[in-house]
Amino acid sequence: MLGLTQYAFPLVSAVLILTLSLLIPRLRKRHLPYPPGPSRLPIIGNLLNMPSDQPWFTYKKWSDDFGSDIVHVDVMGSHMIVLNSAKGTRELLDKRSSIYSDRPQMAAFNLLGLTEFNHGVFPYGDRWRRMRHIFLSNHHPTSYRSLETRAARRLLRNLLSTPENFVEHLKHMTGQIVLSIGYGIDARPERDPYLTAAKEVVDAIDLASTLEARLLDMIPWLIYLPSWFPGLSIKRKARKSRSFILNTLETPYAVVKAAVASGTASTSIAANMISQLDENSTQEEIWNSKAVPGLLHLVTADTTVSAFHTFTLAMTLYPEAQRKAQAEIDSVTGGSRLPEFSDQDALPYVSAILKEVLRWHPVGPLGVPHRVMQDDVYEGYFIPAGSIIMANVWAILHDPVTFPEPDRFYPERWLSPDAPAFPDHVFGYGRRVCQGRVMAREVVWVGIASVLATFNIAAVDGKVPKETYTSDMISFPEPFVAHITPRSDAAADLISLTAPETT
Repeated sequence: MLGLTQYAFPLVSAVLILTLSLLIPRLRKRHLPYPPGPSRLPIIGNLLNMPSDQPWFTYKKWSDDFGSDIVHVDVMGSHMIVLNSAKGTRELLDKRSSIYSDRPQMAAFNLLGLTEFNHGVFPYGDRWRRMRHIFLSNHHPTSYRSLETRAARRLLRNLLSTPENFVEHLKHMTGQIVLSIGYGIDARPERDPYLTAAKEVVDAIDLASTLEARLLDMIPWLIYLPSWFPGLSIKRKARKSRSFILNTLETPYAVVKAAVASGTASTSIAANMISQLDENSTQEEIWNSKAVPGLLHLVTADTTVSAFHTFTLAMTLYPEAQRKAQAEIDSVTGGSRLPEFSDQDALPYVSAILKEVLRWHPVGPLGVPHRVMQDDVYEGYFIPAGSIIMANVWAILHDPVTFPEPDRFYPERWLSPDAPAFPDHVFGYGRRVCQGRVMAREVVWVGIASVLATFNIAAVDGKVPKETYTSDMISFPEPFVAHITPRSDAAADLISLTAPETT
């Protein structure tokens, strides 16, 4: 008994010291202030402050009003932190990615079924790591260049035929690429059923961008209220779309599975993954073979369409940039051929246009939210565990210190020796950086170069379109018209010569 007693005091002391060493830093953190933000009301906090229309503008204004690159809102006890500077995102989402790589449970995505196959919104953990590894193992961006070039040539033919339908042609181009890469299926020139279904899925995903969806994320218990409750019609709409989304995932997969079985499958991600399955494959492995090509088909194409759409708008508003790029292309191709990927180094101004398109109006102005997994401190401010972390990509890429005259479309800014290499904020941060970013850049580059080589883009009857954008998670220019015409008869003939390779 005496032997146990002589160890009791040191043991209790050790436990006490350990407990205090863990507790005191947490108590100190809790005594630190939250980042500044709008005044909160009792119980509901900042519920009435939450913006619904282009929220990135409001978050940037708050940052300016409070003199802080980081702002805080509290909606009924749930915390959201908005980072409005490159410094903040680099420090927290990149350098401290070990605790900032989680995703919040986005209610609308759950209701839509996206969390079943889109590992970009999976919680941080083993399942996400496995899916990331599988995606990267089956994704080889530089090997897709011939497909991307072929799709760009078809885009030119479509523009030559019906230029007024340029938005649909842009959607067809990007849809054709991901359908070919994912499933080895060549999209029909018109009314392709796979691309039509994918468009309906994208329209359904837009539900996740609404204020109602953001409130569901910040007030999780709202999910348990009936869909007739004011503001919760999103539940009914999302559940209606869920079965359609998951069925759309199955349809092209079944076609490829049958082709693999008969030995007639074209090269694709789905065919490669299906061929690796056998009678010992787990249900997770079978599902993953559907999820990886499905992610490309149903989710990724919309971002490149947004970038192309912004490019078209920029060319109508800034014709001088268009003329400079065309002169550069002509100096390389002599007007006798279309640009190729091998010309990239010789076309720095075209590449600068791509970079400026992504900076001027980033496709995802607020990116995809992160979630911090433990209490943290930044610049003397307390960030509680579980907070939703938003990167205001639009504000970062419109910082006048880094980008003078940020609202101006000015590709020359990327040609100076001290310019950033790329506006990589658009592709996310840390361990959650977009894994398809290389392919996305190349698709947009070859499309931009091909169009500039052969077409002029101008305002219709001198009526310059408005520079207005949607408030969706993937933001698009509001509908506008553009006058798209061949640069010359020779350019039209050059497009016609591509017909054999694009049918």
